Amino acid sequence: MKYLWSIVYNFIFLPLFWLAARVLSIFNNKLKMSFKARKELFKHLRSKIQTLNPGKKNILIHCASLGEFEQAKPIIDELDKHGKYNFIVSFYSPSGFNHSKIDSPLRSKIIKTYLPYDTPPMAKKFLDVTTPAAAIFIKYDLWMNLLSEMKSRGVYTMVVNSAFDVRRFKWRFPITLSYKKAIYSFIDVIGVTDEEDKERFLPLAEDGTDVIVFGDTKYERISKAKEVSSDKALINGNVLTDKNVFVVGSSWDKDDDVIFPVIDKISSNGLSDELSLVTILAPHEPTEDNLEHIEYDIHEKFPHINSIRYSELNKYKGENLIIIDCIGILMGLYKYAHIAYVGGGYKSGMHNVLEPAGYGIPVLFGNEKLSEDAEHLIKKGGGIAVEDSKDLFKNLVNLFRKNDVRNKVGSMSLSVFDSKNEASKKIAELVNKRV
Repeated sequence: MKYLWSIVYNFIFLPLFWLAARVLSIFNNKLKMSFKARKELFKHLRSKIQTLNPGKKNILIHCASLGEFEQAKPIIDELDKHGKYNFIVSFYSPSGFNHSKIDSPLRSKIIKTYLPYDTPPMAKKFLDVTTPAAAIFIKYDLWMNLLSEMKSRGVYTMVVNSAFDVRRFKWRFPITLSYKKAIYSFIDVIGVTDEEDKERFLPLAEDGTDVIVFGDTKYERISKAKEVSSDKALINGNVLTDKNVFVVGSSWDKDDDVIFPVIDKISSNGLSDELSLVTILAPHEPTEDNLEHIEYDIHEKFPHINSIRYSELNKYKGENLIIIDCIGILMGLYKYAHIAYVGGGYKSGMHNVLEPAGYGIPVLFGNEKLSEDAEHLIKKGGGIAVEDSKDLFKNLVNLFRKNDVRNKVGSMSLSVFDSKNEASKKIAELVNKRV
């Protein structure tokens, strides 16, 4: 079956993929940039390779784009502690290549490169130049010819942060599962996030491929960000003293349509004194036009909501809604929250539900477009999906009134976060043993 898939891949999939990408690049700047960057890939790569320490082994870490690179950072940090590796980070997407930055000092040299298109000659050439002793792939971006060539050269390979997404058709359809089994047969280690995924991946692992529970490195990125933000006072004075704080992160207009009626209702009756609610709203796009739209909407429809912008908090006079009009501080705002709401659940693009979960608080979100992490939080009892304003009102009031319930849900939220931490240490230890 592996041989059959190799024929299909090289003579059907790759030509169609290349042709489609070429045509789309006429209209898509990202694809156009991708083709341009690969024209002189090996010329630039050879000069970069010469800057690496020849006395150290090369570790290739492949990321599809910027999100995967963020998950790779803890692994790089952990491997760097051993002081015996150079790091070659490869990308498929221009967004990852152009915007990726290492934000902690490294003892070892690191270079970036694009991954070439996955033809057999290009795979061989790429490995001839980079000479990796091991390769770590983040999540799903696996290329058959590159992996096959690595296997033949004895390069130690692993894919980490793997998750068996049963919600997606390609993880249930027998033909695509057969292809995945062929791909994973070239891998030495499939690193999964929990025991449940281990059981799901075992049928895809052939002899010689281990399935190991490491956890998830993206949790460690959040832990680090949490540590950095913990000492920063983002809201000073008595603004939040003796208040119940509800932080809304990365909200879209559909989220606001559900949230604002609830804030208005709580502020318009006897619950106002009982709950003493202050909401901190961080819009997904804090542009001036969007901020003005939000303020106009509140003024016209919700007479019991009084808002103030974050940049004007020095003028605070008891407003019950603080609108964040800057970027980059959301993670630090969750530390003030008793309850959090994460936007994007009523349309595609749900923001990171793990950020508030790391603070051990209940996490709420819309119920229509759930992320994998949101579903995991719900399953473990740390997250709540709300259908509409009525549902949000009921849950908010219940959680604010009943401290024991809120603390229980928050502890379950934190347990989900803690259970997947320290993955990078386990990954680095295994690489160090095998390379």
